[in-house]
Amino acid sequence: MGSPALRQSVESSLKSSGLDVLAKSLNTPIETLQLIVDGLTQPPGFDIRQNFEQADFKREVVSMNDLHDGMVLTGRVTNTALFGAFVDIGVGRSGLIPKRYINPEKLPVDQRRRSLALGPGERVEVRVMNVDLQRNRITLDLIRVLR
Repeated sequence: MGSPALRQSVESSLKSSGLDVLAKSLNTPIETLQLIVDGLTQPPGFDIRQNFEQADFKREVVSMNDLHDGMVLTGRVTNTALFGAFVDIGVGRSGLIPKRYINPEKLPVDQRRRSLALGPGERVEVRVMNVDLQRNRITLDLIRVLR
């Protein structure tokens, strides 16, 4: 990704067809295609997360052992997948907001029609649903997206 040949090919396709026509021919939302184009045209080694602001972590919560069910925290989305969004909550391990907990009513109005409801870098308020120390997993519930 990010090679000069790939960047040139993507830019050439966009110039000849346009983003909206290309999105229709690929049967994908324009917003999703724009995310893909942005990713493919970044220089090698580019990391979208490098310019993110730090999240506001609670000082008394520094490890998974400090977490308990029902605790409300703030964090920053670090990655997304088809099954949910990973959030850095400041304990050395990202928690997962499963897709079933990302409901449209918890999102700002301008994000309700986006195919990827949450994206890397977004600040969120979450509730700890489960901490599994043996499997090293944290399940979170999205309360709201912070602006």
